[in-house]
Amino acid sequence: MNVGDLVRIRATRPELYNPASPYGFILRIDHQFYGSNTAYKISHAERGKCLRPGMVDMIAKTADGIRDRVLVLWTDMEYRYEESINLEVVSEC
Repeated sequence: MNVGDLVRIRATRPELYNPASPYGFILRIDHQFYGSNTAYKISHAERGKCLRPGMVDMIAKTADGIRDRVLVLWTDMEYRYEESINLEVVSEC
């Protein structure tokens, strides 16, 4: 994914799809904007119980990892930031 590429919203995220502007051009990419690779987790947490920082017992991978923020100019002339995992590259420049 590079600046100038033609993109659209992935089919796995239909709630983000806008039929008025199905395609857009990438104008800017902010690398490593969202997320993290690892997180502190509590493996023995019970529902309804108080969680304290001392209860952390493992460091594990996150579900989505690090994602980029992408500024897209959609065909209806609307600028909007999207997460990189929600975009699909249609045509590379």
